[in-house]
Amino acid sequence: MKTRKDLIRRDVIKLKILKNKSYSEIKDILTTNHHYPVTVRTLKRWCKRQREDPTWDLMDKSRRPKTIHNKITPEIEKEVIELRKATGYGSFAMKEVLKRFGIQISESSIKRINRKHGLSRGSKMKGKKLKWIRWQRKHPNSLWQVDHAENNDKTWDISVIDDCSRYFLALKTVDSVTTEAITTLLDELIDYHSKPREILTDNGSVYGGNGTQDNEFDKWCDKKGIKHIRSRINKPTTTGKVEKSFDTRKRELEICNNDRERFRYRYNHWRPHMSLHGKTPAEVYFDIGLLFEDEDA
Repeated sequence: MKTRKDLIRRDVIKLKILKNKSYSEIKDILTTNHHYPVTVRTLKRWCKRQREDPTWDLMDKSRRPKTIHNKITPEIEKEVIELRKATGYGSFAMKEVLKRFGIQISESSIKRINRKHGLSRGSKMKGKKLKWIRWQRKHPNSLWQVDHAENNDKTWDISVIDDCSRYFLALKTVDSVTTEAITTLLDELIDYHSKPREILTDNGSVYGGNGTQDNEFDKWCDKKGIKHIRSRINKPTTTGKVEKSFDTRKRELEICNNDRERFRYRYNHWRPHMSLHGKTPAEVYFDIGLLFEDEDA
């Protein structure tokens, strides 16, 4: 019958502490009495552990992993595939949506399933070093980001994003981008949402270029009591949130049958956002002060 290891260890501790036997002597005793071959190094390790932890029960450490990952069942895998096809969401947003329906799954598992079924877009940031620092305002309507992008049919989309919440205030298609078209849209948004304290744009001519000369956009801002901030030249990350929204629009608009209002509603009310700790833009925009600390005046 095999002797339990904890009993052998008990004898080792007694021989060492009570009888002051050497490790070589203890090794010989174990071989003779228990037919248990053991190295001096192992004996030293046992005694050291007992000295450092007098409460040690002399049993082996459990090999059970500290974290037990849930098994990905075929049903869960099917939910991941269907959600990806239906929404085009990234792994973080998918994880948060599935969590709402009681499905716990990691981003890495979602990415693995997407790759397995040919649904992965790859990582645009793989191998790239980030040279920018994330920033955001602490209150909704503190800062709006405004930008425009050309569509394949030569029309243009004007986007207005709230900096704090990422709330998509507007996504409007126009035949041509003019200062009047932008200020008219902003007037409509201000009537509905109240005015922002500041507006951030790039240095496009419709926004007054570099601002060295009188221009209609700056005059409109002055009239409204809004501070106009321009991004640094050749630094698109300054207006990164609205730039990012164009990437998201490009990926997910087709899923919404090219319906921009449907896309905007889904983006604001359904799509969890990583920088908002899994909340949607609408949850943050309409719950002022819940997410961030008070902003300095």
